[in-house]
Amino acid sequence: MRLRHNSVVVQAPQRAAPLLRLRHNRLQHFPVGSITEGIPMKRWLLAAALVVGAACDTQREAAAPQRTVDPGLTAALATVTPSDRLVVIVNYDETVTTSDAMSAAIMNVGAGVIQFNNLDLVAAFATPAEITAISALPGVQGVYANKQLRYSMLHESVPTIRADAVHASGITGKGVGIAILDSGIDGLYNPDLHYPDKTVQNIKVIANLTDLFTFKGSINKTAKAANLFVENLPNSETSVGHGTHVAGIAAGLGTASGGYYTGVAPGAKLIGIGTGDILFIFWALAGFDYILDHQQAYNIKVVNNSWGTSGAFDPKDPINKATKKVASKGIAVVFAAGNDGPDQNTLNPYSVAPWVIGVAAGCKNLPDPTNSAIHCADQTGQNRAPILADFS
Repeated sequence: MRLRHNSVVVQAPQRAAPLLRLRHNRLQHFPVGSITEGIPMKRWLLAAALVVGAACDTQREAAAPQRTVDPGLTAALATVTPSDRLVVIVNYDETVTTSDAMSAAIMNVGAGVIQFNNLDLVAAFATPAEITAISALPGVQGVYANKQLRYSMLHESVPTIRADAVHASGITGKGVGIAILDSGIDGLYNPDLHYPDKTVQNIKVIANLTDLFTFKGSINKTAKAANLFVENLPNSETSVGHGTHVAGIAAGLGTASGGYYTGVAPGAKLIGIGTGDILFIFWALAGFDYILDHQQAYNIKVVNNSWGTSGAFDPKDPINKATKKVASKGIAVVFAAGNDGPDQNTLNPYSVAPWVIGVAAGCKNLPDPTNSAIHCADQTGQNRAPILADFS
């Protein structure tokens, strides 16, 4: 007789066969005669079953999910009162639970929720005690703070990356949609980005985020992140100007400059995803959700992200989980590499994900971008040579 469970095999006693016994969580071999002489078959089989069961328990313990609590959230929790509510992003395992089930569980602990149509994430508005309860829910992989992200600040660039040679061959990005997930696009600024013929869709966040959460007992349906935008705006850029600048680099027509500032893909159409003058993780996620909802309508093949944060790469980070989903749908995800210098973990962590294209920049005619002895001045006269990668 042979009892089999996964890779653990226990063989019924025969005169020459060894016996396995669990000792300190390890299976050990013992000679048959030393411990099986005179033991009835039923009792031996019971002992064998216990060995298998103990081994299975050990495997289950090893496979227990590793839950992540974002260090930024831990720091934030240390500064609030028990009654304060924080916006957090809950990362859950889609093989264990669903968006509706996770949302219901979060509302049952007293927190409010917003769902995503395409991402295995839920936003919650919760007190410290509720956040602790949420982190212990079945299927939760991590709980993250809704931290603030950073926007960072062309003719010469186009030939540097040899886009002009591509243009000359007739490839201009025609027919392709480029989503600019940023502060917005001013489609009235000049003909280069004109709405609605060049910028074919332009959206903006609509409200104070904390007013949008659904709590248990509410008569309203749970809000969906991708629906929390106003569409068809000629201008979704209210003050910063960063998104308009980035859109011009990506696909500007160059009309206003007589072709001098033509973008990299002047034939492409633009989709402006205006996430606000100050970008937070939730609105970036909502932007990705909108892109996935409208991928086919605008033939979105690329999403540009000239923003980021600092620190080490975390595969469970909600932004990384979202960009992996976007990339899996055939959309090229492009991130600026950052401008924090050449040391360890100074690249924008979102730019180093294996499914992302991270783009760095350097100084014109600089032979060694890491050599701080070479002067490379920016518009303020500051030497930028020590910086390995800059936002565009």
